[in-house]
Amino acid sequence: MTAPNRADVRADVAIAGGGPAGAVTALLLARAGADVVLFERSRYDTFRLGETLPPSVNPLLRELGLWDRFRALRSEPSYQTASAWGAADPAERSFVFSPHGHGWHVDRARFDAMLAKAAEDAGVRLLRGAAVRRVTRTDHGLIVDADASIRAGAVVDATGRGARIARSLGATRDQLDRLVCAARVFSVPRQTVGDTFIEAAPNGWWYASPLPEGRRLVAFFTDAGHAASARLARGDGWGAALARTEHTRRLASGHPAGKIHVATCASHELCPAAGDSWIAVGDAALAVDPLSSGGVAFALRSAGAAARVLLGSDRSTYESLVASAAKEYREIRSQIYGWEQRFMDRDFWRMRAGEPAPAASQR
Repeated sequence: MTAPNRADVRADVAIAGGGPAGAVTALLLARAGADVVLFERSRYDTFRLGETLPPSVNPLLRELGLWDRFRALRSEPSYQTASAWGAADPAERSFVFSPHGHGWHVDRARFDAMLAKAAEDAGVRLLRGAAVRRVTRTDHGLIVDADASIRAGAVVDATGRGARIARSLGATRDQLDRLVCAARVFSVPRQTVGDTFIEAAPNGWWYASPLPEGRRLVAFFTDAGHAASARLARGDGWGAALARTEHTRRLASGHPAGKIHVATCASHELCPAAGDSWIAVGDAALAVDPLSSGGVAFALRSAGAAARVLLGSDRSTYESLVASAAKEYREIRSQIYGWEQRFMDRDFWRMRAGEPAPAASQR
C-alpha cells in the first residue's frame, strides 16, 4: 500500500515503526476493531542484523496465532549456545531442558516482514517506505507527519532504540552504555553448521551465528569510542580485531557478503514509557544488550500490554511492566558481565559489571 496524499486522513492509532513491537501492537489492535495505520520506513528489503530467538518466543508466537506463518520462514533451529566467557576454553549451554523446545536463527528482515504482513491481513493500513518525521499535539489530537498528515487518537512509538517520537513528546532515556555492533555476513561454501558462539575479548565480545541459506553472521560488540578508534567500520580494522580472537576467527570462513554493518545496541530505559495519548513499545521503551537474546521476546510482550492500554486498560500497569523488566535486566546484565573476570582492567567490563572505572581514559 502506498501512502495517501490527503492531509485529512484519520486513524484511531498511528504506529511509527514496523518491527516486531510495532507490527504486533498493530495486529492486536486491528483484531480488536481499531483503525490502525502502521508506518515502516523500509520495505523490508534491506539487511537487518541477524537474531537468535530464544525458546521463550515459541509460546508467544503460538498465542498470537502466528506459529504457522513463522514456521513457513524455514528458520534454522538453535539447540545450544557455546561461549568462551570467563575462561579461554568454550563451554556449552543446551536448550534441551527448555519446556518451550529449541530456539531459532532467523533472517530478521523476513521475520519482521512476516509480522507486518499478518497485521496488514488483519486490516492494518501498512505504509511501507514511509517514515514518520514528527508528531505534534493540537487541540484536536495528535498530528503524525509522514508522506501525509494523519490525525490520530493515539500514537505508538516503535522507532527502536532512538525512541525519537516519545522523546519529542517529553520522555527521556536513562541510557546505560554506548554499545555498538560491527557485523559482517559470510556466505559459506556449504550449509552452515554449528550454533551460536560467543567469545569475550578485552574490549567487548564476539558473536557468530548461522543464518538461513548457508550464511553466517559474525559480529563484534564494543563501546562506540573503541569502535571508532579501532576503525571497525573498515575492513582492515574489523579484520585486525577478528584476527586477535582465539576462536571466532575460525568461524569467519567463506566469502564476505556485502559491507560491514555498524549499528547502535545501547541499553536504555525510557522514562516514562507512556504518556497522554502515546505509548512506547519494544526497544523504544526498553532496549537491552543483545547478549540477553531478550529483545524480540520483550517486543512481543510489550506489544500485547500496550495494545491492552490503548484498548482501555490502566496505563500504570504498563509502566510497571517496563520498570520491572528494566530492573530485572540491570541485575542480570551486571551478573553476566561479572562472570568474566579476565578483563576487569578494561573500562568496558568494569562498567557493565557495576565496578567503578579507573581514572584513566577509555581504552
